[in-house]
Amino acid sequence: AAFEERLAEAGERNRRFGTQGSLLLRDLDRFKAINDTYGHLAGDRVLREVARCIKARLRATDFIARIGGEEFVALLLGTPADQAMRVAEDLRRGVESLRLHFHGTPVPVTASCGVAELVDGDSPVSVFDRADAALYRAKDAGRNACVGA
Repeated sequence: AAFEERLAEAGERNRRFGTQGSLLLRDLDRFKAINDTYGHLAGDRVLREVARCIKARLRATDFIARIGGEEFVALLLGTPADQAMRVAEDLRRGVESLRLHFHGTPVPVTASCGVAELVDGDSPVSVFDRADAALYRAKDAGRNACVGA
């Protein structure tokens, strides 16, 4: 609910003042396999560590939320698409570099990301749908990638 509210506010600011913003939709690759292989405690730890990694690499003014089982969304206010792609790639590398272990066994983690810039006439649904479509293209391209809408 907080994410939907923030996204609607960003859309209003964009319409009223022409301010830029971008949406990053991130999904952990093969997360079900992590739960199935290492157990749900390991999956929960992965989610916490990924959230910590993402939060540490974003600005205090950016908004991050977990919106699904293994999906995270970030709203980058004042950030056009080209800069948002650089942020998305930095986050991707950060997640990939996490060295997580569960009971002494390495747990590899990667994430894919779709990036969409708020444009004139966007609704919260339309910008989310563009980011979601870009995320699916990143998954289809082999995962562990960032794709712009």
